Amino acid sequence: MARDSNQHDRRDLVDHTRKYLDRRTFLGATGATGLAGLAGCSALGGGGGSGGPIKIGAVYMLSGIAEALGQASVAGAKLGVKQINDAGGIMGRDVELLTRDHAGSTSKANQHFKDLVQSEGVDAMIGLTSSGVTLGTAPTVEQLGVPLVLTDIGTPYITEPNTEKYGNFYQDEGGKAAFKKNIFRTTANTTINTYGMAKLAHDKLDGIERVATIGPDYAYGHQCWEYFKAFSDGLGADYEYVASEFPQLGASDMTPQINSVMNANPDLVVTSFWAGDSVTFAQQAASQGLFDQAVDVFDTLGADPTVFESLGNSMPEGYHYSSWYWHSSFDNEENRKFLQDYWNEYKDDSSTINIPSFTGPSTTSALWLLKRAMEKNESTSPSDIISGLEGAEYTGPRGTWTMDADTHQASAPTSIGKTARSDADGNDGPGPGVPYDGVGLDPAYAYSLDRATAKELLSGSGLPPGV
Repeated sequence: MARDSNQHDRRDLVDHTRKYLDRRTFLGATGATGLAGLAGCSALGGGGGSGGPIKIGAVYMLSGIAEALGQASVAGAKLGVKQINDAGGIMGRDVELLTRDHAGSTSKANQHFKDLVQSEGVDAMIGLTSSGVTLGTAPTVEQLGVPLVLTDIGTPYITEPNTEKYGNFYQDEGGKAAFKKNIFRTTANTTINTYGMAKLAHDKLDGIERVATIGPDYAYGHQCWEYFKAFSDGLGADYEYVASEFPQLGASDMTPQINSVMNANPDLVVTSFWAGDSVTFAQQAASQGLFDQAVDVFDTLGADPTVFESLGNSMPEGYHYSSWYWHSSFDNEENRKFLQDYWNEYKDDSSTINIPSFTGPSTTSALWLLKRAMEKNESTSPSDIISGLEGAEYTGPRGTWTMDADTHQASAPTSIGKTARSDADGNDGPGPGVPYDGVGLDPAYAYSLDRATAKELLSGSGLPPGV
């Protein structure tokens, strides 16, 4: 039986999410008449007409803490649009990408979604760059009716349909199932990420008895910790959970929380930082000596070229970092072609790293899935696109995976690897290396998870699989 030295951190996980998403916040974000004004708007897509372009809205965080990650997602989307248009478009029509910046704001994202559907007449949408924003905008997206494919989102709640078992996130106290019929996801999610990390720690690391966490103080950070503990317990690990610290999202100084974690003397530190927060944490943790003290330091979404390039030589070697994709994790022809296409597109663009971020394959695959769904039914109506996406199989850089017809979660794997400068040898073209002075992952592995296994390991935790 695992021992938790900080019992107060066992409070209901949903409370952490609703700290930023209570009813008043949601109504304020959508506007006083927001949902009422959307009533009857469940079939607004297809505004491009039979002769115009297919319009795809892309809503990401393009400013602030995750600007680099959002821009990398858009880079992947632009490549996907180019590939599709070069292949004849969708039903003979060019694809037009309309990008918007939600800046980490639920209200801005809601307004962008409404404008894209009601004013621009988009046929489908992709995004977002925040689990909190996703949960806050899902009711608006549902009312608008146009399909949204999530390419950069962790929360398992959004792909959990079983409201009878887990409660409705939007209606029930403590509810965790936030599934919406027109929302899909092409990345692995927090369930898959934290399972892979718990599995790796249990199977491959020796001397782990005391475990602590430090992560961002919002839905994603708290969910990562709860899922990691639940999976570790389900796998039979007998850890003592000795500390949990959650600095504010975008905090410039994490040293108080880092020192608090170090004072608990953990063997393993599990972090859930991403984008700019990953850079801040790694720099300050290295300075404080956390990497030297712990046996290992995990990060759920820190393995990204934009992060590692920013860290340069300040990122230590030999620690396990994870993300939804790392380019050397997958040895297949589709991945090699994707890397070559990406390199060719961005090799002369000084504003874009010429290897894809962890959202690269998820954004390009989202667009290709939308193309196939529209062409399958020869239609851009929301209901036809949705039916075309459900159960669709896709073969790409991450291998072959399926879009689950019931949960709308892709069975795509997650990548975990060990930070190493030996990976830094790819300056002359696409390959296993990285085109900057810093670490990559070497070796890197892929982990997958099915719903039955997730339910078994999470049994008794109250956490939904979301796969």
